[in-house]
Amino acid sequence: MKLHKTAVLLLCAALFGSACTKQEIDDQDQITEIKPVISGEYGYVLDYEASDTRIVHNSYRSSKYDPLSMGYLAQQLAKKYFDPGEYLVKEGQIVSALELERYETDGSARGLLKFKSTENTEGLNPEKGIAISNGFGTNMYNPILISDLYEIDFMKQENGQYDYAGFTFVIVLNSYVSYREAELNDDGSVKTDENGETLLKGGSQTTQVSKEQLYTYGSVEAGQRLVNYLRNNHPEVGSLPIHVVLYMAPAADSKTPGVVIGESYVTDRSSSYTPINQEWIYFPSDDANAINGVIASQFNQMKQSLFQHFPTDVGLFGMGLFEDSALSKLELSVNMQAKTYVETQSLIQYVVQLCSLFTDTNYSIQVDIKSDDETVALLSRQKGSSNIDIMLN
Repeated sequence: MKLHKTAVLLLCAALFGSACTKQEIDDQDQITEIKPVISGEYGYVLDYEASDTRIVHNSYRSSKYDPLSMGYLAQQLAKKYFDPGEYLVKEGQIVSALELERYETDGSARGLLKFKSTENTEGLNPEKGIAISNGFGTNMYNPILISDLYEIDFMKQENGQYDYAGFTFVIVLNSYVSYREAELNDDGSVKTDENGETLLKGGSQTTQVSKEQLYTYGSVEAGQRLVNYLRNNHPEVGSLPIHVVLYMAPAADSKTPGVVIGESYVTDRSSSYTPINQEWIYFPSDDANAINGVIASQFNQMKQSLFQHFPTDVGLFGMGLFEDSALSKLELSVNMQAKTYVETQSLIQYVVQLCSLFTDTNYSIQVDIKSDDETVALLSRQKGSSNIDIMLN
């Protein structure tokens, strides 16, 4: 196995991002183009403009993994529609924080992340007072099925100028929600008031929503509503292609990130969605053994080898992203409590050797090696390659 060793700032590498090396920078028309450091990945447009929607994102995210995970997954899917060789990526600038949520002087909530109503026609969440099934036989009233909306802008250079060329919007759907229950008559029918409005019980319940129900709501209701809103309210979007990704967020206490459950590439106003079958599997676990016994065995062999040569205070766990039951990405975390430099470096080099246990190169591997909770090395193997890139602190 060929090894490449590059000492870089750990700040340059993110858990879900690409390895960092020296970057080529081209300045054109006061726009800085950051070219990709790995073939097949996107370049980026600077100066970086932070979107004010980040305030909303921080309020609603259910997992610390979500922002990085959904961004990575969305960009991987977008490659089918926006060729990295032709497009650059820019932080989303079209939709503002006030469009996601705002409060009127009368206290009413408006915006894309709020409930749909006659006053808030763009609301992506279902109308209040209307029963929505959770997919398991429970009727929910007033559930917040959609918690967030992320945007990625794609730029293209034509005649020396950079301009918008397409967009990816990630609709974040909640797999666990709070909801209200309807009051029932003696015959089991739903109670209503004199205006025909459903009477709801006090308090709320929590339930899981099925993947199938989230896909149906996201593709039939929310996705189409979002596309219409963008076409009607943003001249910058106009008739440019919109890539809509349906992302199912995990439970708040989940050890793994969420997954993409569907997508649509929209060139006009009508959307046609394709379901996507992704799942994160924790290593070691019975689920890992069941979905791919070979990789689970290789992981266990790696763990046993580490324990054999570093018997004190060394831990190993991982997460694998499976698509249609095939592993596409394996993320490993090695934790130790090293007492000396020699101990630290020997473990890093041994982990590099152990990565050769994973003989199938149809998936990428990333390894975060920590000592006393501080990252000391990051290892990366790209899909289709047996080379290991090493980044040392």
